Amino acid sequence: MAVKLIVDTSCDMLPSEMPEYATLLPIKVNIDGVDYIPYENLTTEEFYEKLSKTKELPRTSQINVQTFVDVMKPMLENGDEVLILTISSEMSGTINSAKLAKKELNTDKIAIVDTKLVTFAYRAFIYEAMRMIESGMPLKEIESSLNGLKEKVILLAVIDDLKYLRLGGRIGAAGKVLGDLFAIKPIITIKNGLIHAVAKTMGIKKGIQTICDLVKKSNVDMTKPRILGHSNCLDRCIDLRDKLNETTNIDVQEISLIGSTVGTHAGPGCAGIVFFEQ
Repeated sequence: MAVKLIVDTSCDMLPSEMPEYATLLPIKVNIDGVDYIPYENLTTEEFYEKLSKTKELPRTSQINVQTFVDVMKPMLENGDEVLILTISSEMSGTINSAKLAKKELNTDKIAIVDTKLVTFAYRAFIYEAMRMIESGMPLKEIESSLNGLKEKVILLAVIDDLKYLRLGGRIGAAGKVLGDLFAIKPIITIKNGLIHAVAKTMGIKKGIQTICDLVKKSNVDMTKPRILGHSNCLDRCIDLRDKLNETTNIDVQEISLIGSTVGTHAGPGCAGIVFFEQ
C-alpha cells in the first residue's frame, strides 16, 4: 500500500516534474472562446502571448467530479491511499468536486487538504507533502501535518498592472490601499486563501526592496522550500533574487513561471517569493 498524490495545474509544476506517485490534473482555461489544457495544447509562454492580445479576460474552470473519480478509482482498487491537495477553495470550487468524488467512492482512504494557496506557494507546499510521502508517513499524519503547516506559508509579490485583478474581481483587499496612479505597485500576499495587500510602493524597484525588507523581518524556516515566481518577467525575478542576496541571508532554490490559472488574474510583470515561517 502506498500514498498517491493528486494536485492541479494551478501549482505551476510541469508534468515532467511530477514523481511517479503523483498525478497532475488540469484546470482548463478558455481564451476567446477556445478551451485550452495547460501543458497539453497550451504552454505557459503561449498563454502570455495570447493574454497580451485578448480583449476579454481568460476564464478558468474547476476540475469536475468525474475526473477525480476516474483518477482515484484505479488507485484505490490497487490498494493505495490518496492524498488530494487543491488550489485555495476561495479561488476555485475544485475542492468541492474532490469531496463529492470521495463521497461517491465511499472510502476513508482519501484525504483532502485545502491548501489555501495557489501558484508557486502551492508548489512549495506540494514539496513538503512529497517529503512526507517519501518518508513513509501514514496518510492521516500527513493530512494533519499539512493542515498545520499551511498557515506558515508566506507569499510576497509585487503586482505590476492591477487591470487583470480588477477585471477578474480578485483584487479584494488589495484595492483598499491603492489609488489610480499607475506608478503605485501593491505588495500582495495570500491570507486565508485570498489575495490581500500588505503594502503599496512607488514603482517596481521600490516594490522589490519592500519585499526584501519584509523577508528580513520574517523568521524564515531555512529547512523548507524557498522559491521565486514570476509572470513572464524573468529579468524582474532575477533582480529580486539579486536584491535578496544583497540584503538578506535567504537563498532561493528555484524560479517558477506562473501559469495560466494565476497569470490570468495577476497579469504579466508580477514577481515574488514564497517561504515558510518557523
